Amino acid sequence: MTLPALANNDHAPHIHRAAPSYQQPSTAEKVVIGPATLFRGDCFAVMPDLAPVEAVVTDPPYCIGFRYRSYDDSPSKYDSLMSRLVPELRRLTNDGPCFVWQSPLKADQWHKYFPKGFRIIAACKLMPNLNGKQTCLSWDPVIFWSRGRLRDELRRDWFVSDLQPWDGYQGGNPVPCPRPLDQLTHICQSIRAKNILDPFMGSGTTGVAAVLAGKQFVGIEQDPVYFKYACERIRTAWQSVSRRDANTRSTR
Repeated sequence: MTLPALANNDHAPHIHRAAPSYQQPSTAEKVVIGPATLFRGDCFAVMPDLAPVEAVVTDPPYCIGFRYRSYDDSPSKYDSLMSRLVPELRRLTNDGPCFVWQSPLKADQWHKYFPKGFRIIAACKLMPNLNGKQTCLSWDPVIFWSRGRLRDELRRDWFVSDLQPWDGYQGGNPVPCPRPLDQLTHICQSIRAKNILDPFMGSGTTGVAAVLAGKQFVGIEQDPVYFKYACERIRTAWQSVSRRDANTRSTR
C-alpha cells in the first residue's frame, strides 16, 4: 500500500481530523480518545494489523538491564528486539521518518539494524542538581532514518531540555525515566507527518505531544499500569486542545 504524499505544513495551524480506523487485534484492548487510538498489548502482535502511518516517534527498551515495572530488559534481548522492530517500522511508514531513542551503550551495534545512512539527533538534557551533585549537560541519541532528508523534518539535529525545574522523575508517573515532554513536542510539531505511531508508549508522552501538535496518534503499550496512566494523560491533553479550539471559534 502506498502512503499519501506528505504535506509541508510550514508551521501552519493543524486541522483535527478523525483518527483512521484501525483493526483491533483479538489480544489487545483498544481505547480511542479524540485523534488518538491506543492499544494495550504486545506491539509485535498489534503492528501487523495497523494501517500505514506517516512517522514513528518512539523510545523502546534499550536492553541494558534497566529496571522496568514489568519488562525484562535483559541485554540478550537486543538483537531479537531490533531485528523485529526496525523492519516493521520501515514497513508501516513505507520508509518514512522514524525517530528511535537509543542508549549510547549500544552504539557499536547500530549499524547492524538501522538503515544505511541513518542520522543521530542529540536530545540534550540540562540536569537538575540532585543530592548536591553539580549540574551537568547530558544527551540521548535519537536514531533517524527516512527516504527523505532530516532537514525536511527538523530545523536542527539537536534539542536542549532544561530539566532543572522539571519534576518528571517524581509525582505520580509510574514510568521510572519518562521522556521530557518538550523533546517530543519539538519533534511532533516540526515533522510533516499528520499521524504518528509510538509502539512503546509508556506513560504516553509522545501521545500528549502529538495531540498538542494537532496530529493523529497511535500508541501501543503492554504494561497495564503504564497504559492506564497514558490514557489519562492523553485524555487530559485532548480536553485541553478541545477547550482551546472552542475558545478560538467563539472569539471569531
